[in-house]
Amino acid sequence: KVEASDIEQLKQLGDVLRGKIGRGVGLLASISENKINFVCIVTDDLVKEKGLDAGKIVREVAKITGGGGGGKPNMATAGGKDISKLDEVLKIFPKIIKELTQ
Repeated sequence: KVEASDIEQLKQLGDVLRGKIGRGVGLLASISENKINFVCIVTDDLVKEKGLDAGKIVREVAKITGGGGGGKPNMATAGGKDISKLDEVLKIFPKIIKELTQ
């Protein structure tokens, strides 16, 4: 969970995260105007090697919160309506990634 005033700021934070993690998948979430904004990032090596797609990942995450989204394989955004589900999403995010890599 991060503080971001809008989706553009959240995307900027996603770029920073992707640069810092080196290799991996990340999910950032912020609540604004009683909705959840998500940004999912996937490092380029995992897009190529594992076929991971941030758009598919963020869609799965957003479904849980009653929303949707999409984007590029290395960065995607989504919105969710049910903010009460945010902690659940963050808890099961690793499981979602594990399922998509099998």
